[in-house]
Amino acid sequence: MINIQNIRKKVTRLFKSHDVALVLSGGGARGLAHIGAIESLEAHGFHITSIAGTSIGALVGGLYAAGKLHELERILEVLTRKQILQLVDISPGLGHIATGDKLMGLLHAMIGDLAIEDLPIPFCCPASDIVSGKQVVFRTGPLKDAIRASISIPGVFKPVEDGKKMFVDGSVHNVLPLDCVIRKKHDWLVSVNVSAPDNALDTSFICNRRQPKNDFERRVWEKIPLFTANFSVNYMHLLFRVGKISIENNTQTALRLTPPDISLEMPLEEFGLFDFDKSKELIALGRQEMDTILEREKAL
Repeated sequence: MINIQNIRKKVTRLFKSHDVALVLSGGGARGLAHIGAIESLEAHGFHITSIAGTSIGALVGGLYAAGKLHELERILEVLTRKQILQLVDISPGLGHIATGDKLMGLLHAMIGDLAIEDLPIPFCCPASDIVSGKQVVFRTGPLKDAIRASISIPGVFKPVEDGKKMFVDGSVHNVLPLDCVIRKKHDWLVSVNVSAPDNALDTSFICNRRQPKNDFERRVWEKIPLFTANFSVNYMHLLFRVGKISIENNTQTALRLTPPDISLEMPLEEFGLFDFDKSKELIALGRQEMDTILEREKAL
């Protein structure tokens, strides 16, 4: 049975306190919805006191903490798909298809050597050390290096080497790092999960052979001779699907273990990992969805 009194107390407390500890999930380009969600929180008078993010959540959250989120938004607005592909810097090597060097150049141009500990807003992001098999949470050191480690999608971006450690995407361990964010006593814990379970069935891997869906896939296939051979590529779709299911379950486990006060769950199966050219649509969707959930909380 729903306890109406407890709900009223929760809502009263929510809109009395305007401090938010924000957690942003991984999810590739879908994570651009995080930008709209942040803009909605600000428009409703909330003050973000700390941030934790994984992968694209680390990029968006880190740049917000550095005061550079609007600059990122301006860059995304004018980027074409061709420019995005150039930024990804496809250069197949052992264990990766992109170096990420050009992305690092862009990050350096935006934030230089700014250290995490010098940010005006406390920030952290996890990455996965594939040598030890353990999660590493970056709370100090160069912000751009921490972001680069957290966004290193396995098999796509070249892993980040640091001494005896080798970092890949933080989503391997912690897609939605609710247990990492710094939270003060009266902060509301708010999460934005763009890796929520799909609303529809995914049958993309049920085929004999298909052509690349977009420019990114086409360029990857052209660069890797394996893909030009006359055989089915179903195993790639199957691997991606299994990985996606694992990530979706990872986020649901995180939500059960550390329940947020507000959880925005966004299944965005209609968007791909590299649909960065759809930034306006994704940002608007994130803003709209957060507006809806905040207005609903107010109306209770």
